[in-house]
Amino acid sequence: MAINLPYKFKLRNYQTNPWDVIMDEAFRRGILVWPRRNGKDLFSWNVCICKAFQRRGLYFYIAPYYNQARSIIWNGQTNDGRRFLDYIPRQLIQSKTKQDMSIILKNGSQIKLHGSDNIDRIVGTNPVGVVLTEASLHKQNVWDYLRPILAANDGWALFNGTPRGLNDFYRQVEFAKKSELWYYNFLNRDLTGVPTIEAVQQDRESGMPESLIQQEYYCSFTASTEETLIPLDLVQAFIDAPVDHATVEANPRIMGVDVAFAEKGDQAVIARRQGPYTLPLDAFRGLDNMGLVTRIVMYINSWQPKFICIDAGRGEGVISRLNQMGHGHLVIPVDFGGKTFIDLYHRKKDEMWGRAKDYFHKYKKIHLPDDEGLIQDLTTPTFKLDDYNKIKLETKAQLKTRGFSSTDKGDAWVLTHAEDFDTFYGGPDEKKVIDLSQFRRPLQDYDPMNFMQDQYRSLGV
Repeated sequence: MAINLPYKFKLRNYQTNPWDVIMDEAFRRGILVWPRRNGKDLFSWNVCICKAFQRRGLYFYIAPYYNQARSIIWNGQTNDGRRFLDYIPRQLIQSKTKQDMSIILKNGSQIKLHGSDNIDRIVGTNPVGVVLTEASLHKQNVWDYLRPILAANDGWALFNGTPRGLNDFYRQVEFAKKSELWYYNFLNRDLTGVPTIEAVQQDRESGMPESLIQQEYYCSFTASTEETLIPLDLVQAFIDAPVDHATVEANPRIMGVDVAFAEKGDQAVIARRQGPYTLPLDAFRGLDNMGLVTRIVMYINSWQPKFICIDAGRGEGVISRLNQMGHGHLVIPVDFGGKTFIDLYHRKKDEMWGRAKDYFHKYKKIHLPDDEGLIQDLTTPTFKLDDYNKIKLETKAQLKTRGFSSTDKGDAWVLTHAEDFDTFYGGPDEKKVIDLSQFRRPLQDYDPMNFMQDQYRSLGV
């Protein structure tokens, strides 16, 4: 009995061209940016099945989370109730293992479902084909693990996803657009007709935020969600914008220093801002505290900042060394988890980010460097209200579950807003005088053991 592949899968009209390109034996790299409800998982799953019969080998279908792969594919069903696994003809299956979600086909190929939340399950294996579904939500370095394996095997990779801001998926999309080696396919609701205009309007009327509609149905990478503290469209208006020289010079020079947590791969970042003008940021990976101090001192001598705001949580060693070198009068240690001056915010970090957001509204003209990392960091964090109705940003752990890395550049720049440093916002007629003596804290020689004890006591441990 003849069995045709794809098996009982009917391509939608907008899926025909991507299918023909991807099923060509010469296909190696591709990325699909498709809106919700347009069948990207069913399409990609059938690609994986057919490719497994095209060339014998090991194939991975990888979701952001292992349990997600189980719920979407292994236990998943289409809208008409058909199981995803039923798109593989039973006559062509040698065996199935539920525990590790593995299917061995009679031609010798194997299809395994994985989650990138546990990359160790993938490292050391030898796939010849990989689908990365919901690519906008994957761990940051998953493609770095897979790329050399597929290059050695002359294998293929297919990414699919819906935008989630300017994260790794966005960067991969921008690369694919410009590369002759990648196939890039972008669709939105207007191009596919799915969902219907009426269905979108129903979502809108039921309270779905317009920004989410633009993201989910129109595949906008720049649509800011209602929960984003600093909207992307607000920041983009000021990239490389001209500013008034007199306004810049009337303000103090402020440095923000985010000290790296090297064990977790964070960057140490130095930001410099004078009123509405931000200079290019300096980011260092693998730099120890004394090396960072050296670079700070270079800027003290060349740029002559008025204040240097340093993350006190990881920067006590840096702060102590600067104090020993006679620069303590410039330093303001900032405790991200400390108390706020403004009762609207949950903690000091939230207050600084709130002040940074106000900065974009108060200045008439602002210059930010065209730094993708800074723009992403500033426009990624979402917020919620705590039990006391105070604004609280999401944690770095929560950011990473959404596919974003640590906001090192954003934190360094936000540190230049640790207090209300700027002397005026709009022009000379709006000058104000500020007294920064209230922000001072006595600096002491750094003793790691005593410092940790102080931290424990402050936490009630």
